[in-house]
Amino acid sequence: MPPLHVAIAVLAGTTGGPASYGIRLVQALRSVDDVRVTVVTDRPAAFAASGAEVVDLPMRGGLDRLRWQYLALPKLLHRLRPDVYHDTKNALPPRLSAPAVVTVHDLAYHTVPATFGFASRLFLRWATRDAVRRAAAIVVPSQATADDLRRIHPRSEGRVCVVPHGIDPAPTIAAEQLAAVRARLRLPEHFVLHVGTVQARKNVHLVVGGVRQLRAQMPGLRAVLVGRRGWLAAEAMAAIEADDTAVWLPHLPADDLAAVYALADAFVSPSAYEGFGLAVADALAAGVPTIVSDVSSLPELCGDAALRLPALTVDAVAAALAGVLLAPATAARLRAAGPARARTFRWLDAARGHAAAYRRAAGRPEPSERT
Repeated sequence: MPPLHVAIAVLAGTTGGPASYGIRLVQALRSVDDVRVTVVTDRPAAFAASGAEVVDLPMRGGLDRLRWQYLALPKLLHRLRPDVYHDTKNALPPRLSAPAVVTVHDLAYHTVPATFGFASRLFLRWATRDAVRRAAAIVVPSQATADDLRRIHPRSEGRVCVVPHGIDPAPTIAAEQLAAVRARLRLPEHFVLHVGTVQARKNVHLVVGGVRQLRAQMPGLRAVLVGRRGWLAAEAMAAIEADDTAVWLPHLPADDLAAVYALADAFVSPSAYEGFGLAVADALAAGVPTIVSDVSSLPELCGDAALRLPALTVDAVAAALAGVLLAPATAARLRAAGPARARTFRWLDAARGHAAAYRRAAGRPEPSERT
């Protein structure tokens, strides 16, 4: 039986988790012998070392995305004629001739709708509903997201595949390089890190407020926030700009970000909702003592390797930070537990889980079932 030809669309020129997920998935699928991948992307260079066939489909900025998804992509797929089409971000193009797999990263637009603008919420509701209706298989990164999907779209039952993302090991970075990054970025000696888009559901203002409250006991402590400004960010930006508590770094290259993780005293994610939590996963892998909200996928991701916030308040964040930064034994336990937890999430397993979804969509048996 010839390899299953899968066309995977990845908008790698965008920022955020879905782009990172698409790039790492394609790389990991090299380990699956019976799947042949063609990547359709706006950034071919991101897949240069992937071993996959790469087709360049340019996108001219964010406003061109609808043309890319709903006009150019269907024409290209008609020419490629794959056995299965996989869309890596919650939506499917029209007029598909191949069975489709769609990744639904989260349903935040439904579970925390007030954190989205009206137009974005309306589009995401329509696009996700349409994709879930038409997909032969639906990949989600956590059991929490699977439960949300079945509750919101009951007809998805029987087509949902829970496939957690892999977590890359943190790189080893020399002390001299760490010192150079600290000096170049003007990072404080002690800081609490948050990584993610500055938008309402991330509750960035709670990170800043918690650090501000704890500075009475640790005067040199600062919050370092890495991520671009996103939807409904006024409250977060007001907290950032109120005084010198926060250092905001909208954009960082991957090497610098890895160094910032390594330098952080703690990582906090008081998010109102996550489908998986890639930034939290990176913090665990880096051995940063991690504090998370006790909602959606985060308890599932972290297990006992992170502290959980009992409430999404400034007081709760400040108390949790004190429980790490002023308690060396707790910090040491979390530094050891994080990487151990991260090692249980392998991209090899993610690749195999996606391949199983592709075979299901195409009606092919699993390798162990073939005669």
